Amino acid sequence: MKNLALVLNIVLLAAVAYLFFDKFSGPKQAKPAEVATPADAENTAAKPLKIVHVNIDSLHEKSNAYQAIKKQLEKKFADTEASLKAKQAAFEKEYKEYMTKAQSGTITPNESQKYEESLGKKQQAIASQEQKASEELKQQSDKFDEQFVGDIKHFADSLRTANGYDYVLLHGGIVSPMLSANDGLDITQIIVDLLNAKK
Repeated sequence: MKNLALVLNIVLLAAVAYLFFDKFSGPKQAKPAEVATPADAENTAAKPLKIVHVNIDSLHEKSNAYQAIKKQLEKKFADTEASLKAKQAAFEKEYKEYMTKAQSGTITPNESQKYEESLGKKQQAIASQEQKASEELKQQSDKFDEQFVGDIKHFADSLRTANGYDYVLLHGGIVSPMLSANDGLDITQIIVDLLNAKK
């Protein structure tokens, strides 16, 4: 039994010695990690981006179509506003006449009720007409804006493809993500010319 324990101790000691020797005996040459490298050495340098920009305020100002629709919508708004003001003034005049008659006691309760119903309907009609006109103007404006932006994107895409631009940025308007820009990279006038030439 003692011999068996002695043999096992010797075997274990040999195994530990082998592992120690194998692990710490000296530096091994590590296999280099494979790194994906481009086949062409020229591709290793970062290629500068070609970025140009367009000013939306200048597009609005110089676009014939935009200015025409702006004038058209402004005229429609002014006409609608004038019509509503005239109707509101007529309503207020009729209301004052009714109040004068009601306060003087020259109309019966039955007539008073009819006046109030009539005035209520007229007031609702004016409010309804105002809302409808506002919605129509917004729809026309939104429809034109959608078409206008679509044209700008179409021409910007064409110019990007033709000239190899990486990005065509839009700036201006109320809030612009672009704080500063190089005027030499401004292609607004080219887009304006394309928009104005569009039939």
